[in-house]
Amino acid sequence: MIRKNYIDYLRVLAIIAVIIIHVTAFYYNSFGKIESIDWWFSNLLNSASRFSVPLFVMISGAVLLGRSITVIGFYRKRFVRLVPAIIFWNLFFIGFSVYKGMDISGLIWHLKIGLFTDGRAAVHLWYLTMFLCLMLFAPFINQFINGDKPSSKDILILLSITFVFFFLNGISSFTRELLNININWFTTFPWYIAYFLGGYYLDKNGSKLHLKNSSLLISIVTLVLLGAVFNYLVADSLGIIKDYFILSNTGPLVFIISGLIFIFVKNNTNNIKENIVISKISEASFGMYLIHPIFIYIIDELFTSYKLIPLVYIPFIIILTTLCSFIFIYIIRKNNSIRKIC
Repeated sequence: MIRKNYIDYLRVLAIIAVIIIHVTAFYYNSFGKIESIDWWFSNLLNSASRFSVPLFVMISGAVLLGRSITVIGFYRKRFVRLVPAIIFWNLFFIGFSVYKGMDISGLIWHLKIGLFTDGRAAVHLWYLTMFLCLMLFAPFINQFINGDKPSSKDILILLSITFVFFFLNGISSFTRELLNININWFTTFPWYIAYFLGGYYLDKNGSKLHLKNSSLLISIVTLVLLGAVFNYLVADSLGIIKDYFILSNTGPLVFIISGLIFIFVKNNTNNIKENIVISKISEASFGMYLIHPIFIYIIDELFTSYKLIPLVYIPFIIILTTLCSFIFIYIIRKNNSIRKIC
């Protein structure tokens, strides 16, 4: 398969955006408690980075769709990498929570309730369970794109997978009505099918849209500023202080912004020669996504006093977290066994 250099740039952009969101979230959630300039700084950075996870899904669509592969062959390739990562990193973050002082009741909650209801042991790991669900249906989306007629075995597999979701929905209805426990992690992935398909479409047809760089940049900046302004309005007028309320992954603004960024990067890096630094960060991006909260926590602990100077501290922790995450993953990926989970 031909290597697409622009994909590396997109991955690097996406992982930096993820880190920016998680670094700025604390300040964004401190609306009304910190200086206005500090909140707006975090708001603008956060708003400009909301495309992060959608972009990762679009990249997957560009890379995985349109290939000639059987349903079983697809599962073998994807789940050998995905399932071990889900198991390891959930256990890892449960262990990290214990290290930070989580008591036995909290541990039991994580093991029995947290994973069951939320599908993850740490907030950012929602992406893994969402992506797992998406990958269950991905080979059938691929058949649709390739115009392949599914065999009777393929249809049986699809029906079996669908039944699992019927079963999960039944359990969710039971727990919601009788225990007031809402299980919805398995309902998230359908929204991301559009990003998955969008990545494939723009990979094949993005350049045919003939969008100028100036038009793309003006549109991206305008939509980001619009989102940031609405963030302020809903926080100030309605008291809704959620960075994912206006600029939600499943909302129109992020969907359009993500597509425009994909086109812009593709159009401007498609003919650039491979860059070794960008390539290495791209290869490590999955692991960086998984490990970066640990480094945010460590840096926060080491430089707590500097948190009172957001204009300096936010860029500092973004850069340091990115570097530490990359170096750590780059080193441990030299071990072939560890490489399978990051």
